[in-house]
Amino acid sequence: MVMSSEEIMRNAQAAAEPGSMKNLGTSEVGAVKLNTLQSAGWVYVWDTRTGERSICNRNMLAKQLQKKRPDGSLVFTTVEPDIKPFRGALKCMLHAEGPDRKHYDEIGLPVCRKSNITSPYQVERHMQKRHPAEWAVIKAEKAEKEKTEDRAFQRAVLGMAKGEKKVETVAPVIETEEPPLYVSDNPKKTRKTEK
Repeated sequence: MVMSSEEIMRNAQAAAEPGSMKNLGTSEVGAVKLNTLQSAGWVYVWDTRTGERSICNRNMLAKQLQKKRPDGSLVFTTVEPDIKPFRGALKCMLHAEGPDRKHYDEIGLPVCRKSNITSPYQVERHMQKRHPAEWAVIKAEKAEKEKTEDRAFQRAVLGMAKGEKKVETVAPVIETEEPPLYVSDNPKKTRKTEK
């Protein structure tokens, strides 16, 4: 049974009004008096391939439902499909189950429940946008740790250059015996001796 576009639009699920259009009251703008402002309403639409839900104003619903992909299939429907949208498995760095959570608790960083991030890049973007102050603290600690490791490495290299046997390093240094210097049995030829 194929439903007409009017039936599809009439059967669309209502969505909550976004923004703050509720209780605008009476106001006077210039010579025009505004008593009430009423929205056409909002409904849910779903992507037919990904199953992602979004909202659409009823005034724009007919136009949204007419959108087609290059292969001719419809982009949106008002009937929730059986497709589950893709969700990631990565967690926010501030998640309760994060590897550094104990340290973050010690320095007073909050806990974040976000646990469906799709890529490491998106984890970083989430931190930058949702937790900018906490991200700055984490970046500063990481930079300080790297600086300390670099200094220790430089000290180790300088110590080895000076000939010190035992040098404190961040990573273990594998000590090897120096190979003997190779000396040829053949006499050294110069330009004068070659002639």
